[in-house]
This record gives sequence, structure tokens and C-alpha cells, in this order.
Amino acid sequence: METEKEQAISAKYNIRSIPTLAIFKNGKEIDRVSGALSVSDFSNWVNQHT
Repeated sequence: METEKEQAISAKYNIRSIPTLAIFKNGKEIDRVSGALSVSDFSNWVNQHT
């Protein structure tokens, strides 16, 4: 999402840095990470929640 164009959504989800990644389950945020991740760190982070 382009946070400059979607400021209301950015505010709703309290996005303060880019990149911000969030995982949602049943419509609720269950985890979030701010900042860049390596491919392996990203994969591990996602796999923790599947």
C-alpha cells in the first residue's frame, strides 16, 4: 500500500515506518514487524504464524 496516498488506512493500522509488514488472522492483526527482513528471516516470521 502506498501510505502517502492511503493516509487514513496508515493511521488506522498505526503504520509509522516503511516497510511495515503485518499478519492478519480472521481479520485481526496477530503480528507485525517494521523494517526490512532477509528472505530467510521473512520466511521464518511467516512460518511462525501458519
